[in-house]
Amino acid sequence: MRVTLILLALASMTACKQQANKAEEPAKPAALTWEGADYKDEAAKLAHGKRLAIIHDCTGCHGDNLQGLNVTADDPNYGDMNAPNVTLLMAKYSDDDFRKFIRSGVPKDGRDFWFMPVESFQFLSDADLDALIAYLRTFKPEGTQLPPIRKGKGFEKDVEHGLGNTKQQVARYQAESLPNLGQEHEWGRYLVSTTCTGCHNSQLQGYEGFTPNLDIAGTYSNEELTKLLTTGEGKTKKDLGMMSGIARNHFSHFTTKERAAVVGYVKARADAIEDQAHDGERD
Repeated sequence: MRVTLILLALASMTACKQQANKAEEPAKPAALTWEGADYKDEAAKLAHGKRLAIIHDCTGCHGDNLQGLNVTADDPNYGDMNAPNVTLLMAKYSDDDFRKFIRSGVPKDGRDFWFMPVESFQFLSDADLDALIAYLRTFKPEGTQLPPIRKGKGFEKDVEHGLGNTKQQVARYQAESLPNLGQEHEWGRYLVSTTCTGCHNSQLQGYEGFTPNLDIAGTYSNEELTKLLTTGEGKTKKDLGMMSGIARNHFSHFTTKERAAVVGYVKARADAIEDQAHDGERD
C-alpha cells in the first residue's frame, strides 16, 4: 500500500509539472486554412467550397457551368487553350485522384497538362481542398468534352521563355516558395501562396510582360491596398485591367481578416525588399 501511495504521489507531481510546463509553452498556431474551414456539417462544407471556387476563379477558365471554355479564343495566334469540362472529369476522378492531381500537377492519365494554376492550388490545406472538391461534385456531369489544346506560335514562344507544364510549375513553386516573414505573417503567406502567386509568380516577382513584381505594394498604404482588393480601384487610376476584375469579382469575397492578412504579408515583403536594397547601398 505504501509503495502504491508513493507511486500515485509521484504520478501526481509529474502531471502537475507537465501541466505547468504546458502552460508556459507558447500556443501553437492552428492549421493554416481559409476562414470557414472549420465546417461541422455538409452544408457549411459546401458553402466554404463555393467561396473558395469564387476566390480562385474556377469559372474564369471553365465557365459558369464548369463545362469548359477556350480561354484564348480571342487570340488565335496563341492557340486554343481549352479548359476541360470539369463536370465530366470529376465523374472519372475519385477524391484521392483529384488531390493527387492538385498536389503533383499530373492528371490521372499522366499526359502533359498546361495552364491550370495548380502550382498555387497545391498549397491549399486538406480542409480547404476537401471543401472545394465537395463543391465541384455538386455539378452534374453534363455537356461534351472540349478537344485537346492547340499550341500556337504565342504558346511556343512562352515555352521558349520558360513556361512549364503543370508538373514543372508545381516543382518550381515548391523550390522557390514565398519568403517566410515570421509567425506574424504566416497566415497571410498561406493565403497569398494560394492566390496571388497564380499571376505574380512563385515569389511575387511577377512575369515579364504580364504582371509586375509585387514590391509595388510598398508604394501603397494599407488602406489603399485594402481598397484595391475590395473594389479593384488602383492608387493612381481606377482601372488596372485584369487585376481590377479579379479584385472585384473574386478577392472581394475575402473576409475582413483574410484581406488584412494578405495586405500585411505583401506589405511586409515589400518592406523587406526595400530594406535589403538600402543595406546593399550602404555596403
